[in-house]
Amino acid sequence: MKSKRTSLDDIAKKVGASKATVSFVLNGKGDEFNISKAKQELIKEAAKELAYVPNFFAKSLRQGETKTIGLIVSDIANAFYAQMCKTIQLELNAKGYSVFIANANEDKEREKTLMNDLIQRSIDGMIISPINKIDALIPILHSTHIPVIFADREGDEGADYVGVDNFLEAQKLVKVFSTKPKKLAIVSQSNSNAVTIENRVKGAIKACESEKIEFVLVHLSDIAENSNKIIKKLLAEKVDTFLALDNIVALRTLSALRSNKVAIPSQARMISFDDSEAFQFVDPPITALHQPIHEMATLSVERLIDRLEKTQTPGKHSILPCTLELRGSH
Repeated sequence: MKSKRTSLDDIAKKVGASKATVSFVLNGKGDEFNISKAKQELIKEAAKELAYVPNFFAKSLRQGETKTIGLIVSDIANAFYAQMCKTIQLELNAKGYSVFIANANEDKEREKTLMNDLIQRSIDGMIISPINKIDALIPILHSTHIPVIFADREGDEGADYVGVDNFLEAQKLVKVFSTKPKKLAIVSQSNSNAVTIENRVKGAIKACESEKIEFVLVHLSDIAENSNKIIKKLLAEKVDTFLALDNIVALRTLSALRSNKVAIPSQARMISFDDSEAFQFVDPPITALHQPIHEMATLSVERLIDRLEKTQTPGKHSILPCTLELRGSH
């Protein structure tokens, strides 16, 4: 049976002092209230003996803040979000905040549940890379007055957002290939409905239309056998170039091309919108667009801290530049 949590009353009864006296001592105010050193020591020893743990939420209620931030990402298994979480947590810890990290797992309903759960835990602020469009999140956002920063995936024009211009960057990538594509496959994951991917698709299509490049949109399965069949069919349809819209689908595309015995870049060329450490070690190394994850995370924290200090400035969209890592696959 679980033992009862030690309270201030338990300590007060043990040492023969008032609950207020115990509270003053354990909150470091013994000297301020002229409590003798001997009494302070007695109270501290009793607290240690009874394994007293301060009530975090009661203390937070008194102080008017919890010093905790909620962080919701769409898929923590993705190296992009794992790195973002790590940086945000380190930055917030350095500023005296704890972080609740929640993984929505690309589930729209789960994301809304997580947002409500974190808000009910009296977090001071939130950073989110949303799956839902802003209209689905507005009822939740209107239920709280905490500041919310959108990272990687934007909310709306009036909200604070830190990310990259997915539309423009995808446009640029279509024009990077060493040889103009005869037919380009724009490849995304089969279960992706993220606004970032939507904007990348739109940007790639815009560039294909302006460059008069034939293109096809492809949703690649996470089942290797199915992906191999899809790529084989594309090759039969004279697709000679592949633009993968994130690092996960880039690896699936590369694997499927190898299974179909296609040499890169001599028989087909490929670029990934999103970079991965693994891309440097495959043969050939994959040309990829490197997003500034560290800077994105750091700036998101800076913007949140600014909001927590009650700044009245309007919501701001901070668009960061990307870097193209030219390797050998394009």
